[in-house]
Amino acid sequence: MSKLPEFETVTTGELRELWRKHRDPDVRRLILEVERGRRQMDEVDSLYRSINEAYLRAGGGHLVALYRFKILLVEEKGRRGF
Repeated sequence: MSKLPEFETVTTGELRELWRKHRDPDVRRLILEVERGRRQMDEVDSLYRSINEAYLRAGGGHLVALYRFKILLVEEKGRRGF
């Protein structure tokens, strides 16, 4: 997969403004897709925390893949300003 160019993250406020401004169904689908992706990332983050806590409670150490996964989640949330 090719790398995307650098760009400024669209804020929630900007998405709301775009929704109010544009009635085109394709534009609205794109806005909904962005919001859906953000909500899915929040769910993935929650699942990560559950998996990590259960693994540590079971006596496991730190898994490199799980650590890298967490880094990706933190980076994505950081782009959104969280």
